[in-house]
This record gives sequence, C-alpha cells and structure tokens, in this order.
Amino acid sequence: TKMLKGIFSKTSKEDYFDDKTSFVALDIGTEVLKSIRFTMDAYGVNIHKISRIQQQEHAMRAGIIRNLDTVLENCRLSINELTDGLTPEEMPKKIVMGIAGEYIQGVSIVVNYKREENFEREVTEKEQEGILRKIKAQISEEGEQNLALRIGLTSEDIDILHITVTGMEIGGMPVQSLVGYTGKDVRINLYASFGPKTYVNALRKAASSLNMDLIGIVAQPFAVARAYSGSSNQDFSGIFIDIGGGTTDIAVVENGNVLQTQMFAFGGRVFSKEIAKNMDLDLRYAEQRKIKYSDGELSKDVSEKVKKLIIPIANLWMKTLKVAFENCDDIDTFPSHIYLCGGGALLPEIKSAMLEFPWKKYLAFPIVPKIETFTPNKLNNIVDKSGDLRNIYDITPSALAKFAYDKELDAKNYNITFG
Repeated sequence: TKMLKGIFSKTSKEDYFDDKTSFVALDIGTEVLKSIRFTMDAYGVNIHKISRIQQQEHAMRAGIIRNLDTVLENCRLSINELTDGLTPEEMPKKIVMGIAGEYIQGVSIVVNYKREENFEREVTEKEQEGILRKIKAQISEEGEQNLALRIGLTSEDIDILHITVTGMEIGGMPVQSLVGYTGKDVRINLYASFGPKTYVNALRKAASSLNMDLIGIVAQPFAVARAYSGSSNQDFSGIFIDIGGGTTDIAVVENGNVLQTQMFAFGGRVFSKEIAKNMDLDLRYAEQRKIKYSDGELSKDVSEKVKKLIIPIANLWMKTLKVAFENCDDIDTFPSHIYLCGGGALLPEIKSAMLEFPWKKYLAFPIVPKIETFTPNKLNNIVDKSGDLRNIYDITPSALAKFAYDKELDAKNYNITFG
C-alpha cells in the first residue's frame, strides 16, 4: 500500500444543504468544456443548469490545458451561460473542478491502527480526532516521490489534491464513523490523488479568474466511480472507464473502495483526427461527422467509410487499455463488471473491440467482464431539475458535483483536506 503526506482538519461548520447556495462543477475537457450549476439539500445534489462549450483545437492536449487564455475565455462563456438571469444573491460563489491526464496519479491507502488502551470503551469524538492525527503521522511522502520519479519532476513540483476516507472498520465491522463503537483493531481506507503543481496552479488560476472559491480539485476517475449508485457499498466491485476527448480514465473499485486509477492519453480526438486526415475535413467537421456516425445519422455510404477508418483505431485503443490494466500493480483479480461513460464511449466500435478482446487470456479476469453504459439515471443522490442531463458525457461534471456533496457530508464527521 502506498502512503502520502497530508493535513487532517475539521472543515467549516457552514452548511450548504439549504438548496439555495449555488455551486459550479467544471470539467475542462479536451473537446468540450462542461459545467453544471447545482445546489445541495439533505438528499443530495440538485442540478439546475448544464453548459457545454466546444473547445478550440489548440486549447487542450491530452486532457492538459495548452492555452490557458483560451480555456479561461471558454470558462467565462460557460459560467455566463449557467448564470444567465440570476440575481447577484443567486450567483454561485464556489467551484469544484476535475483533473485528468497521464500525469495525475491516484493511490489507495489502508491504515491499520490498534487501540492499545481502553479498547473496550466506546470511541469518543476526541479519540477519533486523535486516531486521525496518528494516521497523519504514518502517512509518508512516498506518493509524491513516486509520481516525481515517473514524470521527471522533484517532489516539490507535486501537489496533493485530496485524500478522502472511503471506508472505516473497527473490530472487523464496517462503520460510517468510529464514534460510539468499541474494539481494538481499527482499519481506515483512503484514496489520495496528486498531480504536477503547474497544472494544479492553472486550475486554481481559472477558479480565481472566475471570482470563485475553489472547494476542491478531484481526480475525475475517482469522482466518476464514487458517483455510481451503490458503488460505495461493501458488496460492490466494478471498473469504470471514462473515454473523453483527450484521455481515457479508469477506476477499479473492489468491495466499495477505489483501489486504483489509471489514465492514458488516448481519447475521441484520435478518431476525429483519423477521419479529418482521410476524408479531407477540418478537425471540427470531422468531430461532427464522428458524432453523427455514433448517432446513426450518416448515409450508408459515408457511414461505411467512417467505420472502416474507426475499426483499426478502436483496436489500437483496446491494446492501450490492456497496457493500462497491466499497470494496475496492486490488483490480483479484476472485477467482472465494466461501466463505460464519456463521449468516446458512444462509438460502437469501442464496445465491439472490448467485446471481442480475449480478457481471460491476457489479464487477471476470472470471467469475461460484462460491459454496460453508465447512464445518468444510474447516478447516486443526483436530481436533474434542468431537464438536460441525458448524455453519458455529462456523467463526469455530475460526478464532480457529487464529490462536493460527499465532501460536505463527510465534514459532519471528518474530511481530510490540504492547506
């Protein structure tokens, strides 16, 4: 198990569950910048408006901001769409942002702690606070150093994004909070994500330029996995694959815990570029043709030509996915259920390549995995009041909103933040 350095703190007592305070969730995608305006109540997230802004070709590359000024302008356009017609009092003041790309790392952490004294007594809030402080002392800088070595940076160039408690046990029994329980052995599952400071600072600058307080930057595959209904239950295991424009993000969940995330720079744009090159189209038109192909809106003749171009790219994507699974070092056996989302997942050849792949032959799958689409109706604690949450590429920004809700909910006990 890998370890990371963190700061444990109680979060603000301010309660956002009033269904009046507006938030923004922002997913800065390679092809499309997606944002959601939402509120929170005791039951979860209420989505009020969704914005989708097409990004220029030079704005992003492989999930990373390439031209900050262009992206900032798109962010402003998106926020203007979300807030059109609001009074100053109704304007959102806080924002949660997603982060993706090959340089974003995520690791699961398991901390075992023994209550040596008075273990037969119930845990108090004060003791829980002390346990978390001791856990902090156990967490080392290995995660920062691990990523630094991989991408040729020093650990000073790495930022921890968030460490989130994903499960607690005391005396072998799963609990939401340790308070009120007795037992000697405490086990706490956490998930941590981190990335290059330069990219994190670009996101902070984006939030600042929008005059909003940044309440969190979250690794997108983690957010997506946690937003699926029932995914945090102890009997849930599955793999989430989010195929965006510039990257494919993977999260492996076992027994309700996100064990590992992997990201690679191969998304829908590769297919669009192949169409553009071979059909002599501008990239923007090639992108539109790809979408129309996915929706079955092209003539039979053009559709056949597009299909012929897409099949070898889909097979190449599948080979890259195989390598990503091979890089999941800490996983002995993969779960047998795969959930797809993101705009790239709309391409039928992606699913075909996955269905034809010999999973058991090359990877640690005990049975051939079942593949299904993660549609918005499978989101947990999210109510769509906009009438616009219909697409699988809206899963990621919705998942960011759910992360903000979970973070605030966890503040009732403890959340692990950085400062």
